[in-house]
Amino acid sequence: MKKILSLLILISICITLISCSGEKEADYEDFNDTYTDKLPDNAEDGLTLHAFNWTYEQVRTNLKDIADAGFKNVLLMPVQQPKSNGSAWWAFYQPLSFSIGDKSPLGSKEELIRLCDEAEEYGICILADLVLNHMANDGDKAVEPDGTPMVSPEVLEYEPLLYNNRNVDVDGIGVTFHHNPNASGTGAETQVYQWGNLPDLNTANPYVQERVLYLMKECIDAGIDGFRFDAAKHVETNSDQDYASDFWNNTLEVAKEYYHEKTGKNLYVYGEILATPLSRPLSYYTSMMRITDDGFVASFRNFVAQKKPELILNASLKVDNTEDLIAWVESHDEYISGSTHYSEGRIAKYWSVIAVKKGLGGLYLSRPVDDLAVGKIGSLAFENENVAAVNRFHNRFYAADTYESVSGLCYVNEKILPDDQGALVIYTGEVNPDEKIKVELPHLENGNYYDALSGRKVVVTDGVANIIFDDNGVAVLTRSNSIRPQLDVSDTSEFFVNDKEITVSVKNAEEAYYYFNDGKDAKVAIDGSASFNLKEHLEDSQAVLHVYARNGSNVIDRAYTYKTVEVSGNMFNVLNLDEKYLNGDYEIYIWSWSPGRWSKDYEIKDGVMYVDTTGMDGFLIGIFEKGYVIENPDAWDDHVIKQSADFSGAILKQGFADMEGF
Repeated sequence: MKKILSLLILISICITLISCSGEKEADYEDFNDTYTDKLPDNAEDGLTLHAFNWTYEQVRTNLKDIADAGFKNVLLMPVQQPKSNGSAWWAFYQPLSFSIGDKSPLGSKEELIRLCDEAEEYGICILADLVLNHMANDGDKAVEPDGTPMVSPEVLEYEPLLYNNRNVDVDGIGVTFHHNPNASGTGAETQVYQWGNLPDLNTANPYVQERVLYLMKECIDAGIDGFRFDAAKHVETNSDQDYASDFWNNTLEVAKEYYHEKTGKNLYVYGEILATPLSRPLSYYTSMMRITDDGFVASFRNFVAQKKPELILNASLKVDNTEDLIAWVESHDEYISGSTHYSEGRIAKYWSVIAVKKGLGGLYLSRPVDDLAVGKIGSLAFENENVAAVNRFHNRFYAADTYESVSGLCYVNEKILPDDQGALVIYTGEVNPDEKIKVELPHLENGNYYDALSGRKVVVTDGVANIIFDDNGVAVLTRSNSIRPQLDVSDTSEFFVNDKEITVSVKNAEEAYYYFNDGKDAKVAIDGSASFNLKEHLEDSQAVLHVYARNGSNVIDRAYTYKTVEVSGNMFNVLNLDEKYLNGDYEIYIWSWSPGRWSKDYEIKDGVMYVDTTGMDGFLIGIFEKGYVIENPDAWDDHVIKQSADFSGAILKQGFADMEGF
């Protein structure tokens, strides 16, 4: 009787367990997982961080974090000498030279070489942005008698033959710029650059090709491993029916051979081709390089709002072969134009689709600061674990067989190697932290998998698993039970006025704490999150926040520096302006937007420039040669040597701008 009673109790307990969990999970031993995170050997197999507006030194000092975040490649700004000494981001896309810039805000050639050397130690490849289609203009409205854009006189210092032969053949090398504003035919768009008043190079000219090849080889000798070609579709190919030339054959193809001879590897190259060339097949370019797919994310980005994972599954590609493509969530142009101001969570979700698409190249934008200043890192979101975990998943499975499917409200991407398996799952419904979502994973072997984002164990039995999703609705499943801690700091901008509230959040950590300045003995434990006001931790107008988080052998140990500034009344404070501009060696003017007018409505005191912004919608600072007088204050003056970024909106409202590095 006692045996029967015990059996009934056991059955009752089992029924209770099944009814509470909905489904009793099988009990498996963990896989014998020996995988160690590493970057791919080749640039073409990895993902790329776009270090937009970063200096060479900023990239170098962040190499460890970039590698830890799973990025194989880093794309730099254009390395040529920029117009106006790189006064703003767009000036880098109006080059003066076909050599590495000697007065670039990005840094010196020696610093570039140092970056490339150190990047190699981390297994990271450095890519250079090159502008080959056009050069700097002499202003947005300056044109030659035939209506073509006028070349900037600044070009003369760096490329005298290109400048002197811009309109006529003076030196027997041919005319070096296009003068064909009324071009027609399938290759017409390669003769005149339609976007902006930019002088279009005659890329069929042998001397132009010689200078371009010189730049490519100089970059390769410096340690560069690949190139992005700006406005590539506006440079003709040898396949074009109209205006064909051997430009790419005599430059890129030679550079590929040169790189392979030096390294034994393939030069990683892709061209910016927005939309499609007019009446010209994309194969003209894909036979030589990867091309940008600017429409991939747009084809599925409504999957969250519509709760339709099939939008991801059926997302359209520019060409059939993913290995011919580079895709992004947002480009620098899109971000600056304001068309892609997604939340960081939304970016990470879209990015996960790109990162796991077999063969597809991915470009992740490091967003600039609000005023778009060169030499400032605007965002460290690339370090966030919801980006980094997906990158590491890519690196682990880039060569795996891939199976995409839809299961309920989930998009599923399974990766199968002979001795390893995993899956990325995106849930398009409303995330409930207590709800298990049944997901079909038909290709995964039975056993225990672990979500790199939540740290939870996910048991797969007969091709089915129940997953509790993290708050972003993404699960990254592998056999590794080695989960990294996650850290989020609500604000990492350096300067603040009066006070600033900061929240530090930590997940998946066995141990976590923070402390300020040198007070490690006064460290404070973090249980989920902690909030504090920076003004309470200032020492000499500065507070250094240290955050530590550990899960097993995985550690985050970071420091963030914050500085307080005092804003004077209605005056806008320009901080850290280089002394050479303040000591009278140059003329400083202010260009206000409404009305558009040059003035000297500022004062300089104790190294700070105070600008009267009463009634202003925005302004910028212009630097001119000493003694220069602006004759027409109501018109833009192209004699400006250097100009700052625009100060408007939130920047104007906060009352100050940091000009360090300008």
